[in-house]
Amino acid sequence: MVRIFFTLLLITIAINSNAQPIEKRYSSYLSEQGTINFLRPKKLDNTVNVDKFVFDMTYISRKDSVTINCSLTIKSGGIAKELSINSGDKIIPGNAIHTLFRDVVKRGYTIRVTSRFSKKEIEECFKNSAPMVFNVTLTDGVICKATYKPSQWKKESLQVTRILESTTY
Repeated sequence: MVRIFFTLLLITIAINSNAQPIEKRYSSYLSEQGTINFLRPKKLDNTVNVDKFVFDMTYISRKDSVTINCSLTIKSGGIAKELSINSGDKIIPGNAIHTLFRDVVKRGYTIRVTSRFSKKEIEECFKNSAPMVFNVTLTDGVICKATYKPSQWKKESLQVTRILESTTY
């Protein structure tokens, strides 16, 4: 009996320690445009040609697109001309890409880029077992990449998939 109790206790602890509350990553607001679902900023440390990469996502219920905003600290002076996401063997180009600003910092520049993607394609990216890769091509030809560490991806993909599925009415 004691053995069964401790086994159940360990299983309960294991399940609860792996569960992450989505409130730390997600918030939702009502507006005239519909429900605004905001996934808070996430820093990715696995990068190429980028000193710092942070992104966030916004989905508005009356639209079928997700707006992704990326902040990059880079050494290059170029501005973003393309933003795409690799998911497994699929490349998803962003629509209506804009560089919101470019600021001079100690070791280069910080740029803020925004683009829209299909909600369905973003959901598919997070359901893929391979970590998604952000690709930002600059006007001077430099390609900046950022992706999740494999250990981050499993937790993040499950959490974001839960969030995106909760926005489907």
